[in-house]
Amino acid sequence: MLSIGKKSLLCIITFMSLSYLVHAQDNIIRGIISDAQTGEGLELANIGLKLLPNGALEGTISDVNGLYRFSRLQDGEYVLQVFYVGYQTYTDTLEFGGRENELTLNIQLMPSKENLGELTVLSQGDKDLAPGQVQIDPQTLGRIPTPSIDGDLVSFLQTQTGVVAAGDRGGQLFVRGGTPSENLILMDGTLIYQPFHIIGFFSVFPEDVVSSANFYAGGFSAKYSGRSSSVLDVRLKNGNMYEQNWSASVSPFISSMFFETPLVEGKSSLMVSARGSLIEEASDLYLEEQQPLKFNSQLVKFSNAGEEGINCSAFFMRTYDRGQISFEDGETFNWKNLVSGGRCAGATENANVSFVDVNGGVSYYSNGVGSSGANSRTADIFKFHVDVNLIQYVRETRLEYGFFSNYRTINHDILDRFIGIQNSNTAILSSGAYLDAEIPIGNTITIEPGVVFTSFVQKLKASIEPRFQFSWQPRGKVDEEIHGALGIYRQPLVGISDFRDAGTAFTAWMLMPDSDRMLESQHALLGWRQPLGPFLDFSIEGYYKRLKNTPVSIWSSIAQFTTDLSYADGTVQGMDARLDFNHNIFYGGIGYGYSITEYETEQPHYETWLGSAKQTYNPGHDRRHQVSAQAGIEVGKFSANLNWVYGSGTPFTRPTGFDVYFPFREQLPNVVDGYGNPRILVNKPYDARLPDFHRFDISFGREFDFSGSKLTVQAGAINVYDRDNLFYYDVFNQTSINQLPMLPYVALKMESR
Repeated sequence: MLSIGKKSLLCIITFMSLSYLVHAQDNIIRGIISDAQTGEGLELANIGLKLLPNGALEGTISDVNGLYRFSRLQDGEYVLQVFYVGYQTYTDTLEFGGRENELTLNIQLMPSKENLGELTVLSQGDKDLAPGQVQIDPQTLGRIPTPSIDGDLVSFLQTQTGVVAAGDRGGQLFVRGGTPSENLILMDGTLIYQPFHIIGFFSVFPEDVVSSANFYAGGFSAKYSGRSSSVLDVRLKNGNMYEQNWSASVSPFISSMFFETPLVEGKSSLMVSARGSLIEEASDLYLEEQQPLKFNSQLVKFSNAGEEGINCSAFFMRTYDRGQISFEDGETFNWKNLVSGGRCAGATENANVSFVDVNGGVSYYSNGVGSSGANSRTADIFKFHVDVNLIQYVRETRLEYGFFSNYRTINHDILDRFIGIQNSNTAILSSGAYLDAEIPIGNTITIEPGVVFTSFVQKLKASIEPRFQFSWQPRGKVDEEIHGALGIYRQPLVGISDFRDAGTAFTAWMLMPDSDRMLESQHALLGWRQPLGPFLDFSIEGYYKRLKNTPVSIWSSIAQFTTDLSYADGTVQGMDARLDFNHNIFYGGIGYGYSITEYETEQPHYETWLGSAKQTYNPGHDRRHQVSAQAGIEVGKFSANLNWVYGSGTPFTRPTGFDVYFPFREQLPNVVDGYGNPRILVNKPYDARLPDFHRFDISFGREFDFSGSKLTVQAGAINVYDRDNLFYYDVFNQTSINQLPMLPYVALKMESR
């Protein structure tokens, strides 16, 4: 645990580091690398710069915005080349002389299937990753078998060893010991509360609509605030500004369509995507029982390329999910998202600011649970936000800073489910600012101090959260790195769910019932990345988290839903290791994760039944061991992909016996001749573990060309060896619920060429 003294020291390190500025500044080249057809910034583009005639070759890569920069350039003539897989190589000649210059050069790359030239500065796999970060591109999503012809972001996330999925229903993901409501998920800068569908293979982020995504399992920078566990930052694809494209696909699980078209050629475009589930209708045809699960989503995005290098976009998304997590108890869960946002971003001619990003949007999420067509519990949350993000260089120090303002309303009707929750309607106004600094020390060490400040108009105290990251590249290579992070992460709103079993998908967002508390997590992590030859990459990262004020349900010796909340402190410690292989047509990877999540809470029932008011236990999402292995091949128009995952059993509260009781509500019972009502007594919380989970998925695909279009046929199966994986054990009803059995499928996709 970080003490007050250590917190103060971390703040001092943060602000002292901001004053450390090194190197003199001479000539500078900067700008944005983007796709000429869509206007999207291209992350990880390789840029080479060489002083003629015999100067040394310098290289860099573009960041998540497509932004690149060269500095400290002497006078003379240079050749600039830009490389990106699938795009034509860009070459230009530049000249500096006479005085210090700062040149803004925005470069648009045209798509191409030709091979790259010989002068490659960095390979496409070389990534300058932050601590805890995984960079995701659409091609990677298509390599994970799903019962659909398109890859999906949520299926990819479930292959990450630090991520625990509740099962194939419910859409709940736990990242390195955090709960689902502690995950921050952004879509073009706008928050979406529940992007994962009720069927665990699908989300609102199919392969067709994702331009890029960055997943931070912990230790993330001050740019991201308001969540204490993880961040998923997704950039949606822009529509093509020159060509009209379309696709339509169908499988027994889902049908989808995609369409993009220019509105004004070279200036603006429109992208439309829609998906709908079919498993509820198709399950009657080839499964033993109907799967009462349904979802659909619709997305529209408008993009416009400005003449001054500033590109703007706007989008609207609607989602709907409905279904039964357990097919036996009759409870039906439902939720919907309404999300709309706009963003303007680009490089500027202003010498003081290299990049500007302004975005705003609204997010609405509502969910309920009930039976017989009526909800017995409902909750919703609304958020409006405006963010301004800027990137500026002071000598060689990169400053990323910004300002934000949020307005939220929360409502819930949970029929006194939790007595400690009193307010059902609340409005919250907050604002704040953040600052991140990337400071090079020599040629191999970079430190990145940061801080975020948030103030609230009422109800909550202001929060200051220092963050610190560092990286060391011993041989000066971007893909060989030792990195680490420290930080404090606070969350003003919490999502209240009953996670004593996995059979829930209902969340009530609210302020802490105790106004003087705020959910807090303190992160520390240390990692190492290293290539092992030209085709293998190895990475390992250890982490430690200290948790404070996590809401948990009150334990009772009787198996019944409780009516009060308590708070738990705890720790999470573990490590994730991965080995990836990529050689032309073959690719694969294997990952292993080890984790221990431990809660400590003080409750009055513990004293009565267990002899001590304080108890330590592992919560229901504590998975000790995880293994994930993928392999694939792409030969011409044929592809095959394999995915195998294993997870050790998660904790549950087991029954310890039975007794009977006599109700006294209406009349005195007959205690002599009556038998009373039976009830289940439970043991210490989470003192047993469910069986291990493992599943093998496979898919094969083949493309066929037609005049003006292309047909892709994919055959595959989920849970190939028909493992009886337990979804959860319902302690209250003494029943076990299994995950989906072996499901073969055939999927078709027709698209324009």
